[in-house]
Amino acid sequence: MRRRPLLAVFAAIVAALPRLAGAEEAPKKDPPKKTEAQTAKDVAEAIRLAPAWLWADAKSRAEVRKALEAREVLDRPLSRAQAKALLDQLANGNPFLTDRTNSGVLDIPTGKDRETTKANFQLPPGYKPGKDKPPGLVIALHGGPQPDYKSAIRIAAEEYTYWTGPAAKQKFILCSPGWTGDPTHVVMETLETAAKRWSIDRSRVYMVGHSAGGVASFMVGPPNADRFAGIAPFVCGMEHGDRLKNAWNFGVYHVLGKKDNAFFLETGRKNSEKLREAGGPVEIVEKDGGHDVFPDECDKSLAWLAARPRNFWSKDVRWTRDDARTSGGFLWVDPEAKGAPGTFTARVEGNTITFTGARPAGIVLSDALVDLDKPVVVKLGADTLFEGEVKRTLRVALEWVEARGDFSAVPVAKIALP
Repeated sequence: MRRRPLLAVFAAIVAALPRLAGAEEAPKKDPPKKTEAQTAKDVAEAIRLAPAWLWADAKSRAEVRKALEAREVLDRPLSRAQAKALLDQLANGNPFLTDRTNSGVLDIPTGKDRETTKANFQLPPGYKPGKDKPPGLVIALHGGPQPDYKSAIRIAAEEYTYWTGPAAKQKFILCSPGWTGDPTHVVMETLETAAKRWSIDRSRVYMVGHSAGGVASFMVGPPNADRFAGIAPFVCGMEHGDRLKNAWNFGVYHVLGKKDNAFFLETGRKNSEKLREAGGPVEIVEKDGGHDVFPDECDKSLAWLAARPRNFWSKDVRWTRDDARTSGGFLWVDPEAKGAPGTFTARVEGNTITFTGARPAGIVLSDALVDLDKPVVVKLGADTLFEGEVKRTLRVALEWVEARGDFSAVPVAKIALP
């Protein structure tokens, strides 16, 4: 082996000494400051790449994220027009979807070990995921209760047929899972499974159910009234009491049979009264029949619900604590909280947000709720929790969609409250 001359080795060591000793290198020049036009161009490019940041394959997604971090664009303040352009882009959903199977069966986790149930599904006629405007979703819950998942899957497939025509007419995706026991996990997993496979407009997610399926819609819907736009329970018996106070936040199309079993009719009427007291959108229909599905009401109920999408940016939020809630926070209040929030109201007048009841830890914002070009004031009763300007950023929006899978109502700013 040929050795380097001793002098050359020595010279190399001497040259390295300043770095090894931590000597300061010559200061680097700051990069030239970008003009407003260059900054605007960077933001526009980042908005264009937002779908890739969220939904591209893993390698492409990593490259896009690295590039946008390097440009330091994710935390730059956005103008109202830039924020609108971002939200319009995200509203189109995932453009990388390719599965065009228009009907079939989904595997849905039950929450017990690796057990799964089945859900029949149907896409709207002619719908092309990744290209067309994202549709809403209807989750249809069968009657029962069923003793096991085998029986539940069979009855789900039978009752699913009542909803195929009405769902197609409203251009909704339809999913009908088999369920037993507490329906909450299966319902929420059905929603998330459908949302991952297709782009779902989360401002138009509904639950319908006959008999025990109607009870299930009452059990899952009101505690999660920011995940659903409304429910349509048919001929179901079981009083739901204060839980129905949260129906203030979404629509309920309630169908009863005048000749139904006395228990179902009496408890159904008590629930109807609670729904009226809640003050939200409600339609009570008493049919001249018994414990039936009433196919004509399947059509009418979906048309009624379709006309009432979720109002995520409600300026009058009323929440009564319900431990059946599947995640923390409610609507734009405390979205990162753990567990069900305490009872509270939140009202927005101009740029002032006033809470009563439970103290929020944080809120998310958009120009649909307040004018983010002006200072925002947040109060708990007479006490001011926050007052100041809040900037819109790409990061808040993109991280929200990534965490929640909700591109239909996207915040562009947030406030952590003391």
